[in-house]
Amino acid sequence: MMSEALSAIETRLRDGAMARLKIDHLPQWVHMTGIGGTMLVLLVFVTLFLAFKEVAVWSDWLPADEFNNPQYGERLYPDSVFRTRMNTWSNLSYIFFGFYAIALAINDWKNRLPLERGYLTHAPMLSFLFGVALIYSGLGSGFFHASLTRYGQQCDVGAMYAMMLCMVAIPVGSWLPRLQLPGTHRIFASWPLIAVAVVGGSLFFTYYKWEYEFGDVSAYFAIVFLIFAVVSLVQPGKYLQLRWLIAALIAIVIAAQIRELDIQDSFTHPDSIFQGHAVWHLVSSLYYFLTFLYLRSEERAD
Repeated sequence: MMSEALSAIETRLRDGAMARLKIDHLPQWVHMTGIGGTMLVLLVFVTLFLAFKEVAVWSDWLPADEFNNPQYGERLYPDSVFRTRMNTWSNLSYIFFGFYAIALAINDWKNRLPLERGYLTHAPMLSFLFGVALIYSGLGSGFFHASLTRYGQQCDVGAMYAMMLCMVAIPVGSWLPRLQLPGTHRIFASWPLIAVAVVGGSLFFTYYKWEYEFGDVSAYFAIVFLIFAVVSLVQPGKYLQLRWLIAALIAIVIAAQIRELDIQDSFTHPDSIFQGHAVWHLVSSLYYFLTFLYLRSEERAD
């Protein structure tokens, strides 16, 4: 009897946590979208790899510095469509989480949840853009590590800007879910303007990637996000599950340490399937999705 009671309590706690994330009782098509979309991209990757495994398709492209002076430990195959292999394949993890975020956005749009259930689920377009940015990150980084070209690097870093913009846009929308036209009593939702800003900013930073240092720009984005997290801890009437943010921070610290070991050639040998930068891709994509779950856990007092 005691074990049954404990099991019932655990079930209620688990269902409550899932309800806070708005991922309880998801329809089957959500999972099919996440898995099926990833498998489709995987099929494209496999086809390209088998067709051009030993073809120098990138020889006429301007190489990135990474091609001439490799930073990471994986072996290079200059005359192949995938010049670095595990560092290319591992980007499928971004794509997997991206398709799931898009599927959740569509499900939220169908359910039309009120603002009290959290800003992210109330404005599903931002979840959709988050998913698109994750897929962009997977394809952009995959393009870079497959080609080791300057244009590939531009797409890779441009996708990183898109992710950071999404992570800032959601807190800003949570602070200002509605706007009022100056001089009028007309109130409208802020998410369309925020979505336009995210798309425009992503295109801007992708095109002008070489004009900015990613570390400098991303530091400002990170400050805005951390301010949101701190304020949310004390803001009356707003509740977020801090455990997901803590898990995300732990993930990115671990990922950064593995990446640094790889740069120092201290992680694995060049032909290992466990390449340090590939593991960085896996864990850092988890970091982004855990951050997404943290933002998704928002609940507001009625």
